[in-house]
Amino acid sequence: MKRIFTLSLLICLPLLMNAQSLWPTYAGKQRCYQCHSSYQAEFEKSGHPWKIQRIDRSKVDGSGFFKPFPVGTNEAGIALPPEAATAGLSYLGTDTTVAFMIGGYGWKARWMSKDGYIYKGTKAQYNIGTIHSSLKGYSSYDATQVSNAPIALATSPAKYTCGGCHTTGWLPYNATTQPVRKDNLPGMEGTFFEYGVQCEGCHGPSKNHADNTGVKPPKDGFDGCKACHARGNGLKIPLKSDKQFLDHREQYDQMLFSKHRRTANMKCTTCHDPHKSTVFDRGGLKTAGKTCQPCHSNKSDITITMIRGGVETKAVHTCNECHMPYIGNTALKQNNNRGDQASHMWKINTKAETKFTGMFDTSAAAMIVKIPTDSVVAHTLDFACLGCHTTRNVDWASGYAVGIHSKTIIVGVAEEKSVVPSAFYLNQNYPNPFNPSTMIAFGLPERSTVRLAIYNEIGQHICIIADGEYGAGKHTVTWNGTDESGKSVSAGVYFARMETDKFIKTNKMLLTK
Repeated sequence: MKRIFTLSLLICLPLLMNAQSLWPTYAGKQRCYQCHSSYQAEFEKSGHPWKIQRIDRSKVDGSGFFKPFPVGTNEAGIALPPEAATAGLSYLGTDTTVAFMIGGYGWKARWMSKDGYIYKGTKAQYNIGTIHSSLKGYSSYDATQVSNAPIALATSPAKYTCGGCHTTGWLPYNATTQPVRKDNLPGMEGTFFEYGVQCEGCHGPSKNHADNTGVKPPKDGFDGCKACHARGNGLKIPLKSDKQFLDHREQYDQMLFSKHRRTANMKCTTCHDPHKSTVFDRGGLKTAGKTCQPCHSNKSDITITMIRGGVETKAVHTCNECHMPYIGNTALKQNNNRGDQASHMWKINTKAETKFTGMFDTSAAAMIVKIPTDSVVAHTLDFACLGCHTTRNVDWASGYAVGIHSKTIIVGVAEEKSVVPSAFYLNQNYPNPFNPSTMIAFGLPERSTVRLAIYNEIGQHICIIADGEYGAGKHTVTWNGTDESGKSVSAGVYFARMETDKFIKTNKMLLTK
């Protein structure tokens, strides 16, 4: 009897721990709404509460679209890729195989199994397309780990470890000190108090405040932002592994190393209302976030006169287009100088330097933005200018950028017969030979899944520099002469191989030292 009792106690321990509450200092969002009801409607329509959610089958329509979001946001819904049904995956049915969605609001969505494991594959990510509408649709997410299946679980399935920034009250699993997984699901590498980032996800555990309003919540808005928007913990600004962009969701790090914070003592809430949506323009940007003129009255938008075929047209560029270019990448990039998350550095380095020479430290030991002696960082002209002017270089951009606010800008625009190529192509890399980096341009007559990989002279795989959905048009990617681990490769002959459903081509390249 004693043995049976002991065994039963061990089996029920996680349930008992939940029953006794692992979050005695949390109040819960409904308790917060009792006093702060004015925030509820818009906060529920912001992105924070939707970082992870369990699939609610009542919100899946007859066509298989999951529509969890409130009216006024991306209510069009998100469907599993068509290949999911072939793989036996569905939102529907009493034994739903796909039980969770990560994100899905504004940027991208990924899916999890009923056991809490994360799906991967060539179509395991859905991009909402709020920044680059032409890139809306399914794209790859760690496809090589599932043998390039459209959507599947890996042999050793990926567990959910993202709760620190996607849930409220996340407690990582520890076999000794914290042996609890959410709903006892084997894929959940921890448990949490509430789905998504709710009130206490930013303000901290606030039961004491709810019980006694004279006690303030433990975090203010600025400190609350740091928990998820500072992957460098306020000490550095990390890069993504592709060495083309900054890591996503690190606006706090960028802001700390700017004059806006160091001189003007600005906070995130100076420009943002975190209780409202920025992505769907529901008031998340305050006046200070929409225009720079209140503080920079001596500056104005830039008007450029363009001459095409002898005809003059004028284009106005607002402050944010150049001072807040897309230097971060969370869903899909438009090109190697244009991601989908805006810079919060603001300052522009107007020298003829690329991000690799004037901004990034891409050594394996660092992978960060270089911090200058005055601790004020700046993004380079390939981000500020070449994300849009894709056929130009930083020498050209610097000629216009230096003193641009006091210049009259007149540019000639070359005539192009067609914006979209009539056929697939892969151009020879430039420069070639090269050291340390080279650019590879390709064109697509239609939206396509592109895989561009680098191989050495004996056919060994080196790295992948493009893998996902690209819109019809011209694209450029850069290879920095490194393998997938970030280690520089030796001098020699290499091959760039491009593959789509309808096109395959390989070009020879020469890396010198």
